[in-house]
Amino acid sequence: MITLGARSFAGPFLAPLWSPPKTAGLYAVLVPGWRLLTFRALHFGQAESFAPDLLKSHVRYAEWLTIAGTDWNLYIATHEMSFSTPAQRDAAERELARSYKPEFKPVDGRHAPSLRTLLLAQAMRTGQDK
Repeated sequence: MITLGARSFAGPFLAPLWSPPKTAGLYAVLVPGWRLLTFRALHFGQAESFAPDLLKSHVRYAEWLTIAGTDWNLYIATHEMSFSTPAQRDAAERELARSYKPEFKPVDGRHAPSLRTLLLAQAMRTGQDK
């Protein structure tokens, strides 16, 4: 379990090994943080039904891979919201993004990582090469 904002999420799970729950809810895309067993959220989203290819089919997947370096550095956490309406999930997603402020924000209608995020990702990859 991991707490993001004021909500408890199941996970984080390695994205390539993740088995999606069969319910509606919120999800968070995460990468490892600087300290052991810490994570940084890149994106919050919602799904009516989680699918195994949820991350790979997302328009921002390539950018998340740029930050993570490999899909084995991408994690997903889920917050189940059974019997929720799309409006309830939208409101919960907005509240979560507002309170947590993920690293990945849309810029001028495009989805691009911040310079800070790219520099952190590069530093993490450089540190792994040693």
